[in-house]
Amino acid sequence: MVRKILLIAFTAMAGITAAQTASLRGRVLDESGAVIPGAQVRASRTGALPRGATTDGQGMYLIGGLQAGGYAVTASAPQLALPSPVNVTIRAGANTLDLELRVKAAALQVTVDSNAPAALSTDASSNASATVLTGSDLEALSDDPQDLADDLALLAGPSAGPGGGSIYIDGFSGGQLPPKQSIREIRINSNPFSPEYDRLGLGRVEIFTKPGSDRLHASLGYNLGTARWNSRNPYAAGKSPFLLQETENTISGPVGRRTSFTFDF
Repeated sequence: MVRKILLIAFTAMAGITAAQTASLRGRVLDESGAVIPGAQVRASRTGALPRGATTDGQGMYLIGGLQAGGYAVTASAPQLALPSPVNVTIRAGANTLDLELRVKAAALQVTVDSNAPAALSTDASSNASATVLTGSDLEALSDDPQDLADDLALLAGPSAGPGGGSIYIDGFSGGQLPPKQSIREIRINSNPFSPEYDRLGLGRVEIFTKPGSDRLHASLGYNLGTARWNSRNPYAAGKSPFLLQETENTISGPVGRRTSFTFDF
């Protein structure tokens, strides 16, 4: 008799528990009404472990084994989410709730460091269009002074004003181009708006010579041209006479650790 009473009580309690068990189902859509497969749906309440499910290919989800009561339902998918959790009261049995996900707002974080160096500067060294020639770059230029001047004029490009480009040697204009062996550095268009110059720096070449030379250098050049290699004017009876003789000579060497001399003739 006792066993029969216990069996009846257990059956009644199981029936009450089954009657209180609830489920939540529905579809997950985007703002255009299209279903979202693979979305994660989660139902949670205070004092109980959250339960979740993943939508199928039709955007359907089913969360079972819930107890009746209030739940906060959330859902998410790649780049999609609910604007806020949906609070719903779940009753015993089957409950239906459709969810609409929206595009996540992109978060942008900007960090400002007061001790970081300035990205932009008006300093001459920050001029992106400047060209600085040193070391092996100088070796690639011509050894002949006239050819070297032509190469630098081409690198500098057209000037900003009349009169063509300008060449400054150790800060002075109008000087003769030194031999390449005595040049330390060449700057082209390094500071177009410097107040120390009387015109814009576009087309300007600045040459800095070495403060001292540890060896003696000499460059001797002689150019001879005659009418032998010239063509005859087709309207002239004979070839015009022609004779050209040019000499360019440079000698440079040390005077001290910080002083050197250069003779051009």
